[in-house]
Amino acid sequence: MKKGKIFVFVLLFGILILSTDALALPVGQLFTFYDVELPGITNPWTHFLDNDEFIPNMEDNEPLIIDHALLLLSVNFKPWRNCTGRYGFRASVYLDDLFLGNIAYISSLGGWRMDKLWLKNITDTNILEKIADKSATIEIITSRGRLKSVSYSILWGNGTVGPEPISMALVGAGLAGLPIAVRFRRLLRK
Repeated sequence: MKKGKIFVFVLLFGILILSTDALALPVGQLFTFYDVELPGITNPWTHFLDNDEFIPNMEDNEPLIIDHALLLLSVNFKPWRNCTGRYGFRASVYLDDLFLGNIAYISSLGGWRMDKLWLKNITDTNILEKIADKSATIEIITSRGRLKSVSYSILWGNGTVGPEPISMALVGAGLAGLPIAVRFRRLLRK
């Protein structure tokens, strides 16, 4: 009886050690990320989150849970003139085909080229999951005026390291196998 309990304890402890050593950073470790892209006239463009853009540095295999993110765009555009003499620019911003928001500009002053900074606080869990894949494609679709270029695009935020799915599956398999081990041990006694 005692040998069986020791065996089960050693088995579970071994699975626990395997699941925690599989990651370079421990589960629950806080991190921040900061990525700058200079897309120019490229639309769409992608923020590739490399491991050195994280503090602390990541490995390739860490699953990420992004808690919060911000996107800052510096856009250069030619406004559209409507029939009342007002000038405007309107564009929709998407991250991996998920809507982030609209860039809007309305003024009585025209011009060939205008600059605007646009900041978006990202809290939608679907969008944060896309960023956690370490690549986020940004696209701007113009409905009024004409987008000339994007001077720069900054994506930054924070999160935690999540549990690795394979390790969790091993722990689950170990726990599911406990009743089978108990029955097997009973059969061996007879």
